[in-house]
Amino acid sequence: MKHLLLLLAVPFAAACGGGDDAPPPCDPTETGTICTIAGDGKTGYAGDDGPATEARLSLPQDMLRATDGTLYILDWNNHRIRSLPGDGTIRHVAGRGELGGTLDDPANDDLNHPTGLVMHPSGTQLVIAAWHNSKLRTLDLTTGEIVDSCGDGRRAYFGDGGPALTATLDLPASLAYATNGDLIIMDQANQVMRKIDGTGTISRIAGRCVVDAEPPTGGGMCADGVQPTACPSPSGKFTCGNPATCGLPCTPAYGGEDGPALDLRMAQPFGQSADPAGRIAVDRAGNIYFADTSNSVIRKIDTAGIVHRIAGTPMQPGRTGDGGPALQAKLNNPVDLALADDGTLYFTDVYNHCVRAIDPDQTIRTVAGVCGTPGIAGDGGPPTAALLKRPYGIELADGVLYIADTGNHMIRSIKL
Repeated sequence: MKHLLLLLAVPFAAACGGGDDAPPPCDPTETGTICTIAGDGKTGYAGDDGPATEARLSLPQDMLRATDGTLYILDWNNHRIRSLPGDGTIRHVAGRGELGGTLDDPANDDLNHPTGLVMHPSGTQLVIAAWHNSKLRTLDLTTGEIVDSCGDGRRAYFGDGGPALTATLDLPASLAYATNGDLIIMDQANQVMRKIDGTGTISRIAGRCVVDAEPPTGGGMCADGVQPTACPSPSGKFTCGNPATCGLPCTPAYGGEDGPALDLRMAQPFGQSADPAGRIAVDRAGNIYFADTSNSVIRKIDTAGIVHRIAGTPMQPGRTGDGGPALQAKLNNPVDLALADDGTLYFTDVYNHCVRAIDPDQTIRTVAGVCGTPGIAGDGGPPTAALLKRPYGIELADGVLYIADTGNHMIRSIKL
């Protein structure tokens, strides 16, 4: 299994490509200016304890800003977590790049393509979506110890209603805390969201894994008049009628708009060559927002458990709509989300190589990058004139928008 996982980085790295010459330095504290704050624009691993803008990253996926101002970076293809403590340097935090914690080496506490992270309510631990470990892992920032907190390392769908530690996930991609303290997980390849409550029990809260439906080009749904039925326990999957197919992958689909979250169908990338997708954000009222990535839409689950589309045209990727209603816009592989205090929702429009926003009046606009044009340019100038390449992650904190400019192997920032 280790050898297979080692190869997984290659297609994604090739698709994203490397950077050109690094851009000149600029002042990240200047309002309305985009600046590189980490990475030299070339893939690799180098630079710890030195200037962050001279360091090498490899396909950074996302970031988290802690209350002490430290910015934690998921250095995805280096299988590490690094940090910017605020003094212009970059530090190593966790991970050795050894693809540990797999089924053939469960005791190894290393990380395999970490894809999402949140700060534990204690403020002293990071909870990590260890994507290819098929686990959630918790890092104690005081001791450096990493322990498993959910998942048994297999890639399947089992365990709802039981202990999170013995459950089975398939590409856990994103994490967010609900207002009641439950930990929400985007179980990407299983096409569902699950939660871990205060007792350590895992359960499904949104989405449905249906295994023998029509392929995505046919909508991914069961035949007319056929309702999905549960696969034999303890699987969390459903079938359109043939239990013998319950071992198949979950079929992506689009369905359930304006209906109960447990009945919705989503389309997240799955399989060995999948890209990270489907990240989550929760507002102060408790509404859950998520990127329905392969359906090219952003959706919301309200506090009554009802699903609403808030941006994008289902199953119609594109890059239109700026200045108009978000529901009429076209997106192309939205992945990460960040909510501002005023209700503005920022998101990465990955295959359009830009970051866009949905304002409180539901108007959509571009905030960084030139949608449809990949590149590496623009530091020191206006964000909408800059060029990005497949930006997967964003983080918003204290009026600063941080961007994981993944294909350029850099972290960039905008003081809004």
